Amino acid sequence: MSSKPYKLSHIAKYIGASLDGDDIKISSMKSLKSASTRDISFFYSNKFKKDLLKTKAGAVITDPANAKHFKGNKLLIDNVHLAYAKVTDLFAESTYMSEKKALSSKAFISKESKISDDVYVGPGCVIEKNVEIGKGSILLPNVTILSNVSIGENCIIHSGTVIGSDGLGFAKDENDRWKKIHHLGKVMISNDVEIGSNCTIDRGVLDDTTIGDNVKLDDQVHIAHNCKIGSSTIMGANATVGGTTVIGKNCMIGGLCGIADNLVITNGVIVSPVSFISKSINVSGKYSGSAPLMQRNDWLKASAAYKKISKKIND
Repeated sequence: MSSKPYKLSHIAKYIGASLDGDDIKISSMKSLKSASTRDISFFYSNKFKKDLLKTKAGAVITDPANAKHFKGNKLLIDNVHLAYAKVTDLFAESTYMSEKKALSSKAFISKESKISDDVYVGPGCVIEKNVEIGKGSILLPNVTILSNVSIGENCIIHSGTVIGSDGLGFAKDENDRWKKIHHLGKVMISNDVEIGSNCTIDRGVLDDTTIGDNVKLDDQVHIAHNCKIGSSTIMGANATVGGTTVIGKNCMIGGLCGIADNLVITNGVIVSPVSFISKSINVSGKYSGSAPLMQRNDWLKASAAYKKISKKIND
């Protein structure tokens, strides 16, 4: 955390909140449980109400409806979760945030690549030929960008990620042996994309693999060849997307989800963690389950029925 303190009035102005209380100085941001009198925290869900009542935080970000539950200094705003995200900007202290346009001497960067202004490339990174990286983007240590990859502006790629590798493409020959299919496509990543640690994004076989604006991938996500991920979609850790699958805009794919190949998932689909999607989804909504996948409300009813059946069997 940053050691620089901020007055509550400064934080309030930064996030667009109103200050209710004293204009004290805040040194860091912490959870309700661990916060002290020099820390700011946030409250947005009743499941944390016990923590709010016991917190020693110097200030709490909350919405007007819940302001009555805390007698101390408050920053009042409707979208508490978004305000929390903005406040972390103030207290973040990372090398890559303070050293834009820093290309590490311990990185390999092909002379046939094109790196825009204000880009950070950490030590151990490999950037091969015919790679383009837009301004303001950040590659943390040990990221590998293989040839024929385009990365847009203001992207963050975390350590260990590999972009542009070949996918699973093989054909059987007359001797029942696998013959490699070389991948001739590209990976095209748009602006404001964040990709977690140890993710893998395969290049297309003939067409391109594309990642839309503002897509967010958690750690260890795999995107296979020819996939298209729509803008503002977010995916949890260990999610895997099979080849040539298209995922629409504003989708939320939970962690450990498996998505089969050659599917189309429409916009605005939310899939619960550890679900398996084996067929296309053409209606927006919430989905859960694995065998078979169904709309979430139907799955909850089926789960309740399973419990009743199990209890009768055990009885």
